[in-house]
Amino acid sequence: MINLLKIVFASFLCLLFSFKISYSAQQITGEVGVKTTLRICADPNNLPYSSQDTEGYENKIANLFAKKLGNIPVIYAWYPMTSGFVRRTLDAKTCDLIVTFPAIHEFVQNSNPFYNSSYVLMSLEEKDIKVKTLSDPKIKEKKYTIGIIHATPPSSYVAKYKLFGQVKFYRQAADPRKQKPWVDITNDLVDGKLDIAILWGPYAGYEAKKAKKPIRIVPLTKEETVSRGKLVYRFTMGIRRNEPEWEKTINNLIKENQEEINKILREYGVPLLDNLGNPLK
Repeated sequence: MINLLKIVFASFLCLLFSFKISYSAQQITGEVGVKTTLRICADPNNLPYSSQDTEGYENKIANLFAKKLGNIPVIYAWYPMTSGFVRRTLDAKTCDLIVTFPAIHEFVQNSNPFYNSSYVLMSLEEKDIKVKTLSDPKIKEKKYTIGIIHATPPSSYVAKYKLFGQVKFYRQAADPRKQKPWVDITNDLVDGKLDIAILWGPYAGYEAKKAKKPIRIVPLTKEETVSRGKLVYRFTMGIRRNEPEWEKTINNLIKENQEEINKILREYGVPLLDNLGNPLK
């Protein structure tokens, strides 16, 4: 009888110990238990963010996190960054993390912010255009030709400063797999068809690094705010709601690896800003 009690007690201790290990791992890696893979929600053709051949900055950050989580493999759920992206990926539980997502967004649980960026003004270095805001009177005086993607926030400033007569509008990309207006604008700038281009910073920086001529990039952080004209944005990572332990894990990864993350972003030309809107040093 005593031997039987010893066996039962030993079994109970083993069970308790294994439960503690399991619970501890769950605390570290999220509500779904120990993660043996890092499942990323991403667009297969949206550089500099991500690509199916894993050449985007999100791919590099995912690799960094996977290494920090114990050299686990990265698996992707691919879907174009269009309407339905969150519903078809994160909400469908085919993946667990969107690497880049706007802060304060109702579709996901946001992590802590990991970078700020803005729309920028692009011009060729050789033209030496000394313009830092869209309100600069030199734009009108010198009749600079401006390239802007239609219905993006800078359009509101074009209206405010009555610059429509100098603007060439480019159609928004309904599907990044088929249309990349930021590439067309940069090419036209390099070819001399535009004097100034106004683009979203990460696209502008990435295209500028590949351009055949040096391009000057000026973050548009000094404009007066107008309706529907926000130019500076903060970015987080997107997580499913009600997964606080996974959120904690991601926040810790961001905090502990912020310098390495910034280094990756800079490699892709992403214009980084501090919380006051100044270029990050």
